[in-house]
Amino acid sequence: MLGHRIFISYRRDDSAGYARAVHEALVRRFDAAQVFMDVDDIGAGQRFVEVIRQAVGETQVLLVLIGRRWRGERDGAAARLDDPADFVRLEVAAALAGGVRVIPLLLDGAEMPAEAQLPPDLRALAGRNALTLSNASFAADLARLEAVLREPGGAPPVALATEPRTGLARHAVIVAALILALGAAAFWVWQRGRPVAAESAATAPSAPLAAVAGAWQAQVRYDWPNADYAEHFTFSVDAGELRGSASFLGVPRGVLEGRVEADGVRFVTRTPEQPGGEAVHRYRGRLVGGELRFTMQTEGGASAHVPVEFVARRAR
Repeated sequence: MLGHRIFISYRRDDSAGYARAVHEALVRRFDAAQVFMDVDDIGAGQRFVEVIRQAVGETQVLLVLIGRRWRGERDGAAARLDDPADFVRLEVAAALAGGVRVIPLLLDGAEMPAEAQLPPDLRALAGRNALTLSNASFAADLARLEAVLREPGGAPPVALATEPRTGLARHAVIVAALILALGAAAFWVWQRGRPVAAESAATAPSAPLAAVAGAWQAQVRYDWPNADYAEHFTFSVDAGELRGSASFLGVPRGVLEGRVEADGVRFVTRTPEQPGGEAVHRYRGRLVGGELRFTMQTEGGASAHVPVEFVARRAR
């Protein structure tokens, strides 16, 4: 098997939400086995440093997600990036030294670090052309990134459709085609067998599979003072599974455990918290007319929260 061709490097307390959203998008469009992200690709009991070094050694493109806290500034101490044992520094330095193509992704207006702000083994990063990734234009920015990865020298992680496929590759294409065909047939049978809704047109849910895909936006008021945020949601549906991203506090989070139900959608997102904790956000959205009426419950984390209700509408 070919090694990981795309490596996602990020600092968890700086860009974990964006990293998950980028990972989810790339594995949908490319070969999932060739997109590396530490949370998903390092098993329990494995030595972190060894796995990272091996993965970087097999990488052709390393994406460096740079937010406003990427250097890891700390009160009364040097930035984490200045520590030779810092994992982000090890990842990027190994890629630069090994001739890997390194693409910085600047998140939500973050600036490219100046050469003087970088340790000696990372200073070559300052001369790399960067792409931007923002919540306001996430879909377009992601499309631009995918186009760059497909360019000559961009190391697309799957063979182009015009290239010959043999052996396991051909077998994988056949299996994928069968899965798509079966999914289409199942959807057709399901549609033929659906009962006619008795609700009025004003309250009856639309056909979920066809209606939830695409971009949505909502104004959300969370359960603490002065916490009004414009949140954005991007959904796609694959064989009844809901995929995409949902922003929380303006930062995109990858959709997990997503599914489309008879009257709407359910999914989960996660937000890392310090020190070492994690908040889980459980969304339940009912499709009514042209709206998704959500209830979101946050669990875990540092404090208790009540359910938050809001309405998402199609993004312009």
